[in-house]
Amino acid sequence: MSSNLTSPTFFSIALKYSLHRSAFGVSKMYKDILTMCWSIKEVNKNLTDRKSISEYSIKYLKNACSDLAGIMRKMAKSMPDETLEVVDKTGNKKRIALKDVAEMLYDTRKIMELNLIDNVGDWAKARMDAAGGK
Repeated sequence: MSSNLTSPTFFSIALKYSLHRSAFGVSKMYKDILTMCWSIKEVNKNLTDRKSISEYSIKYLKNACSDLAGIMRKMAKSMPDETLEVVDKTGNKKRIALKDVAEMLYDTRKIMELNLIDNVGDWAKARMDAAGGK
């Protein structure tokens, strides 16, 4: 008589649960990335409209980019071969490893030059859609 813990049914249920949890966690990370990209773009867009809070906005942008870099670093560890296609302001395309993108998110010049926030957001949306997330 086999134990319930060693039965094929138990393992298939455990595997399905594990995959569901993993997919949910990754899907949530993509949603977090999309939310952060949206927030960064909105604050940046409103920066020139509100001179009185521009110092706060600049500090927020630096912290948000740092947080986004942290999430991208986690993604790079779980997907070491993953690259992000970057389209710069001139329309040139190149592929950059996620770990390198994470480091670039600390460099304002790179963020602007490579349009990183839009490109990271586009990547996250495509990955989330491919994973079946909404």
